[in-house]
Amino acid sequence: MPMHTMLRWIALTAVLYAAAVSKARAEPPVDTFVFIGERVSVERMKDPCAVEPDEELRCITMDELFTARYRIVQPIVGTHTADTIEFRVADHYGFPPFARFEHALLFVAMAEPPYLHKYQAVPLHRTADGRWASCGDIRRNWEDPKSPEVRPLHFPRPIARWSELPEISQQAYRSGELPHWRVSGDEVRCTEGMYVEDVYRMVRDGVMRAREVRLPAWPLPEAAR
Repeated sequence: MPMHTMLRWIALTAVLYAAAVSKARAEPPVDTFVFIGERVSVERMKDPCAVEPDEELRCITMDELFTARYRIVQPIVGTHTADTIEFRVADHYGFPPFARFEHALLFVAMAEPPYLHKYQAVPLHRTADGRWASCGDIRRNWEDPKSPEVRPLHFPRPIARWSELPEISQQAYRSGELPHWRVSGDEVRCTEGMYVEDVYRMVRDGVMRAREVRLPAWPLPEAAR
């Protein structure tokens, strides 16, 4: 790279960084809308780096981007005037795993446009007693001791169709990483999980707190029934 081009790139980077820092300091924190949603559509967005206006300043997208549209089944934190909401999703590994299921607990930053706090979406399912719960432990490392909030649960319906799951999920089941799954034919059923209030608390007190996103304590239990 020629020296004048390098100096131009460094100067531009410094200006953009300073502008971003100044904007972050000037703007108030983005509100977060937490809700149980029902999937309407999840569509892949065009790569914003597909068109490069400046040959000397290359653009690399580290994530795949999607536009998600969900029906609001139950607000948990915050409100939304419409019965559906559209937001953006970024995922480094491809199609968002939560979007393969019908319902999820979603943590959406109400910016312009709204976007999902990265990876903060947990699939939910109805239990036999009408409550919402995850299937299994929501932590990523299955080899760790089980979270105390995990309990035996009865889900009256299959949580998924085996044929619709990606190969990575099927392989995880075959290798024993999903002992709470029961697969029969094309049906995937679940034997244990965490009630939605425990899921919310774990995300709130874990990832969201680490990211300095402030959320209130869980509302009255009946609010999410």
